[in-house]
Amino acid sequence: MAFEKLRISGQEGQPYRLGEPMEVHDREIFLGTLDPVTVSRDGTEVLIQRFIPSAFLRKEKRNFGPLVLLEVTTYLAEQFQGLQAVSYLLSREIELHGDGMKVALARSALLQAIGAEAVAISPRPDSETPGNFVVQGVWAYNERNLAALWHCLERERAIYRQWDAAVETGQSIVVLRDRLRQLLARGPGFRGGEAAD
Repeated sequence: MAFEKLRISGQEGQPYRLGEPMEVHDREIFLGTLDPVTVSRDGTEVLIQRFIPSAFLRKEKRNFGPLVLLEVTTYLAEQFQGLQAVSYLLSREIELHGDGMKVALARSALLQAIGAEAVAISPRPDSETPGNFVVQGVWAYNERNLAALWHCLERERAIYRQWDAAVETGQSIVVLRDRLRQLLARGPGFRGGEAAD
């Protein structure tokens, strides 16, 4: 079955209810859980802050972070009519994932690309490893931001399809990298690296 989009559900495949942990799947593969999804008292704003990757995702070489963040934001915007804003507080211990500032800059660029405001990067004071950062911002539900979100989401889905096809056909990483560069050159903005995991 070809990849179309990530599937989002409540725990154990149940329908998702706002405020509960959110499970993310690629077809039948469990990628991880977004927990918690904090909701404001009036139900108009949610806070996304912690994605817990599955064992599969920890050993997989592909970068799911940007796609997960965009799929979750799109899902929330489409499913919950009263939602007016999504806030982000993205942090994670960066050990095997490279330079912490590079990851933070990629996350910041992705949030800005979808129209988030008040995007800021700050050191994570409680981190056990130096060089870890928190990226925060607020995405408001409006026509301009929805268009930006859809543009970025379609680009990330296309990039993911390229990875998926390469894995199935056994293409070399060099050929795949060149094809992805061509794809990215077509659209404005910065794709971002490890944006949400």
